[in-house]
Amino acid sequence: MIKQTKIFKFIIPIVVFILLYAVSTIRNNNVRKDGIYSIVTLVKYGSAYKGQSAKYEFVYNKTLYKGSFFISFAESKNTPIGTRYFVTFLAKAPDQHLILDSVPSWFTLKAPDKGWKTLPTQKQLRIMMKDSLN
Repeated sequence: MIKQTKIFKFIIPIVVFILLYAVSTIRNNNVRKDGIYSIVTLVKYGSAYKGQSAKYEFVYNKTLYKGSFFISFAESKNTPIGTRYFVTFLAKAPDQHLILDSVPSWFTLKAPDKGWKTLPTQKQLRIMMKDSLN
């Protein structure tokens, strides 16, 4: 009886971990495959264990969404508030999102309210900037 209890104490956490990992992987794959793209803006830093929590926000469909990610102290010194990143998320669940690469500093426009269906290329961003000046 004691051996079975020890086995369950060992196996149950492993099974739970595997299930959580599988759900996270499936969710991230759906976001990458079916996601909409927009831009998040870094708004402030908070404290976190051995680093900082970078807080950001973005607007989709006239609703403000917020989130955070871990950033090291060294990285945070080189990443000012106002830095923008591309983000992908599910239209039906914008709170399920993934932060991608940073937006080029020369691109100063906002993302469309409904986002983009694909991640814009550098060329497309330049065209948008040029069109905004006309």
